[in-house]
Amino acid sequence: MPLGSLTRLQSFLLKSLLDLLVAVVWACWNRLRASQEEHRARALEYQRPVLRLETRRVKRFPTVVAVLVSLPEMEHRVRRALGGRATLRFASTWAELQQVVADMAPSAIVADPAADWRGDPEQHLALFSDEWRLPVILYTTLTPQIAGVLLRLGAHRISHVIFHRLDDAPRRFVDAIDWDRGGPPLLAA
Repeated sequence: MPLGSLTRLQSFLLKSLLDLLVAVVWACWNRLRASQEEHRARALEYQRPVLRLETRRVKRFPTVVAVLVSLPEMEHRVRRALGGRATLRFASTWAELQQVVADMAPSAIVADPAADWRGDPEQHLALFSDEWRLPVILYTTLTPQIAGVLLRLGAHRISHVIFHRLDDAPRRFVDAIDWDRGGPPLLAA
């Protein structure tokens, strides 16, 4: 049946049906938008606050510790033990550590002789401990090769030796550092 041959009643019913369809679609659309807005509002209520770091206000600790370690786990242990008490300066080679020591004048050095064999660790450790009179804390893994190095370094002023995975509890690092006047600073709870 062509559209032009519809009766008035059929035409009226068709228009009414289209109006009803538009009204239902409009109502569903409004309900969907309201539901999405409500969902977003609930999500914002339960969202954790974002911590923002202010780069201009970096808390500097009076104690500076220069660090050279061979393993990422060792770096993590040093950060965990001393990160909230001292300014840590990490190096990746003996030459870099020597530059950090020359620039920063640290209160102590935490070093692993196995970190950079090409850089002559014994010579650097002797320089730091004997000539520059800096407290040196060896933090290393116990191996036959390290045992020989430790025996040769016995003649130098090495303060402490801490072995990775054997006695590297955070308290060991804290106790090994000379904190100047009355012990380490307290950590906030």
